[in-house]
Amino acid sequence: MADAEISVVGEGRASSARDDGIQVLRRAAAALDEIATAPGRLRLVDLHSRLGLAKSTARRLLVGLVEVGFAAVDDDGRIVLGDRLLGLASADAAHITSAFRPTLERIAEATGETVDLSVYRGGQMLFIDQIESPHRLRAVSAIGGRFTLHDTANGKATLALFDDADADVATALAPLDQAAADRVRAELREIRTARMAFDRDEHTEGISAAGIAGRAAGGNVVAISVPAPTERFKEHQNHIIAALRSALDSPLWSS
Repeated sequence: MADAEISVVGEGRASSARDDGIQVLRRAAAALDEIATAPGRLRLVDLHSRLGLAKSTARRLLVGLVEVGFAAVDDDGRIVLGDRLLGLASADAAHITSAFRPTLERIAEATGETVDLSVYRGGQMLFIDQIESPHRLRAVSAIGGRFTLHDTANGKATLALFDDADADVATALAPLDQAAADRVRAELREIRTARMAFDRDEHTEGISAAGIAGRAAGGNVVAISVPAPTERFKEHQNHIIAALRSALDSPLWSS
């Protein structure tokens, strides 16, 4: 009987340790998401406020992230992602870029427009590859740039992969007023049916875009978008949509 009691106690401690470990990982992931969303703009006081943690807990979390190279703090106390994490992310991005490059090339050839490849990271879209249009007047985004979700074609295509009640959607729409958030939610429902998202002069005046998104290997959410000056986009919209729909048939998407 004593042995059985010892076993139960041991299992309870092991379960508690696992729960504690999972909580730490969740907090670390949340902290990295916040840092990635506002790189070089957050200090410890911002981190503990955004995470809803005691300052001492946030400090221990940050110290741990810095020790393993997942975060770094400059002389002014501002927090950025660490070299070790950026190296892992770069390797991941390189794999995705290599896999999707032929698809981007086919879309570029079919449309004659710029084609962008981005991944969902930290509540934003991170641009990882691009084929530029040969037109003198063209839409170009910097590789490594981050864009919001609610007003971009790739961002809205990504949001449509989540349910309306998902935290990712709620976070993306949080800066909007109620009316604007409701409009985006209605648009997301349409995107889920059509599997195509649009940005019509929303993110940048004079630039429109169409985009698709899906889940790829490793659970990454990947988006492909075609931006163009609005007048030319309207003129060639059908060709752009057809090229993107063709890309949806690629075996690169896991679901």
